[in-house]
Amino acid sequence: MIATAELNKRYAKGLEYYDQGLLRDALTEFETVCREAPEGSPQAKLAHFYIGEVHARLAEESAGRGAREHAEQHLRSAIERNPNFPDLHYQLACVIAENGLLSEALDELNNALQINPSYSKALFMRGTLFYQIGNYSQAIESIAKAIDTEPRYDTDLFVQAMAAHDRGDHRRALAQFNELALTNVDDISFHFAVGKRRYRCGDYKGAVEAFEQALSLNSTYPDIRNWYGLALMGCGHNEKALEQFQQAIEINPEYVGATINAGVACEMMGNRAEAKSFYQRALKLDPDSLEARERLEHSPS
Repeated sequence: MIATAELNKRYAKGLEYYDQGLLRDALTEFETVCREAPEGSPQAKLAHFYIGEVHARLAEESAGRGAREHAEQHLRSAIERNPNFPDLHYQLACVIAENGLLSEALDELNNALQINPSYSKALFMRGTLFYQIGNYSQAIESIAKAIDTEPRYDTDLFVQAMAAHDRGDHRRALAQFNELALTNVDDISFHFAVGKRRYRCGDYKGAVEAFEQALSLNSTYPDIRNWYGLALMGCGHNEKALEQFQQAIEINPEYVGATINAGVACEMMGNRAEAKSFYQRALKLDPDSLEARERLEHSPS
């Protein structure tokens, strides 16, 4: 069994590769950590999570170049690691639906909706698949739920599709529903990107709203919670910000940035001893962290 220090080093290297887009190198490092770390340890849990993330990104790459079989394999591996991420089930449904396996695709969409009943893209896709197999009543019901959840689907194209449906022109209605399904509705990555852009422009209130929307879709991303905390601090809500940093740390105990930010939030509230404790913890996690070292050195006694 590899020593803890070496495991942390391999995990850090995996993160470095992951951030650089060197996904197969990252996968090698994370799999080594997962194989060698004690079961249930923080290193094993985090490596387990990132193995799923790597497979999800590899699936996206494979789908982009038309290699659907590889995309499906990677998505199934990702789901095996992270079964409670609805977006993975949705992506798998998209891939296998393209292969004509509509019943299996519906099963994956139902899995996604069981995790997140308000997942508008999954609701709409389920509706189009029901329509494709001739189950029109369930199709319209699912599409209507998608529109209730995401009003961006409620366009003139929807009105035209319903008009075609009402006059029995199912082929045209399906074509229009499929076109409508391509609408760029909000998703986690969209909200996250908007939030970061607004934060960097100084629009902290707008950033808070975007991060809250992202977290409403999936609350398990530590990076979103960290950014959400930063935006809350920008609005002067330091106590709420600290809660977000602590939740990010709970999800990822090795998260140096969130640990430092938790210390900053404490310092903003005048809790200097607690701030110092967070900086010390961050420095223990990453002895090379210049920011943690400088904040600790300049922290009032």
